[in-house]
Amino acid sequence: MATGTNHSAPFSTKALFWIIFLGILATLGLAVTSAFKGDGKYEISNGANSFSKSAIGHAAFMDIAERSGWQVLQSQHNTTGKLGPGSTLLLLEPPRGKASSDRIEQLIDWAPMLVVLPKRQGIPHGFKADWIGAAFVKNIAQVKAVAGNLGEDLEVLRPTDASAGPWQHGFDPRAIPDIDSLQLIKSEQVTPLIWNDQGILFGRLNRDYEEEPVWILSDPDLIATHGLARGWNAALALNVLETVSQGRETLVVDEIIHGFKRDPSMARAMFSHPFVYATVAALLAVIIFLLALTRRFGAPWRNVATADDSKAVFIENAARILHMAEKEQEALIRLVDDQSLTVARHLNVPSDLERNRLDSWLDEQSAKRGLKPGFTTIKRRILRVRDDDSTKRSRLLTLANQFYTWKQEIMNDTK
Repeated sequence: MATGTNHSAPFSTKALFWIIFLGILATLGLAVTSAFKGDGKYEISNGANSFSKSAIGHAAFMDIAERSGWQVLQSQHNTTGKLGPGSTLLLLEPPRGKASSDRIEQLIDWAPMLVVLPKRQGIPHGFKADWIGAAFVKNIAQVKAVAGNLGEDLEVLRPTDASAGPWQHGFDPRAIPDIDSLQLIKSEQVTPLIWNDQGILFGRLNRDYEEEPVWILSDPDLIATHGLARGWNAALALNVLETVSQGRETLVVDEIIHGFKRDPSMARAMFSHPFVYATVAALLAVIIFLLALTRRFGAPWRNVATADDSKAVFIENAARILHMAEKEQEALIRLVDDQSLTVARHLNVPSDLERNRLDSWLDEQSAKRGLKPGFTTIKRRILRVRDDDSTKRSRLLTLANQFYTWKQEIMNDTK
């Protein structure tokens, strides 16, 4: 007797309809929420950081930068891995303390860097988490402690005399900073770019040894949300960015220095908005795929091990042993030293060159070919990585890639 059921199908027509319908619904949900909802890139904050939309925050400044053509990356993990030839590093109002001091030391010389000194402290609003109810100017000793990380003779001052003389700079002559409770710096180490008779608002720090330039903005009110709408402040803020970035298109804002640290987690991302919709759609697709395979027979093909597979296993096991013994840094230093001899022989190093001058000779060869960073800089960065650094492994991997790139470029250069 014939029936209306198709016994060859892995599931009924009705079940198939609902699976496809839910998959389409999840996909549409992802598209709609991505188009009409926030993308989740902002943290809820009312402090002086790039996530904050409060009066003392810098979210508006980041928005202006994006509208002006820069790509803005707000880093909460592995900042050094995001820095490259086309990026500029921003440290917006770093707090006082040893952790902040260590962070500045870690990041200096990775890319052109702008340090904005702190000034104001906000009091949270009673009902809105991302607002402030009031703000006050910090004790100047706190600001001096941060400035001291950049130079020992940096003097921070807040002049009370309103007749400070005309502002001087190389930008639009009509542009005059409009700032209350002005905060300036004085130092023989700083070349002024925006200044008056009483001190420097924006300048470049001069150091004995530098791989990348460091710039200082003494008063954050120029770029804070409450200050951007005043006078020529917004135009001057963009002039500051243009000067610091030197044509680079990416601005990397380190927010780890403010405590916004988030290690990447695929599992957390899969089940958080808006990716949860894609996860649901993918799970439904897997269910359909598995059900479609229920009528297949036979064992899968066996994978035949090759010599390349054995080498890969050996290398992976060796890397695990080094990691368990916490010898990655030592192994990388030895590798760099050994490979430096290979590079030197390839470049026809003079036979009478002393071993202790080899690093300098390799730096000279790098400079001739326009390679940055040089050999000594990469080696120094490896030695700077501390054992208690939670990002030690990823930083060493980044530095190993930098050394490999340097080696390939200098050995393939025909100069």
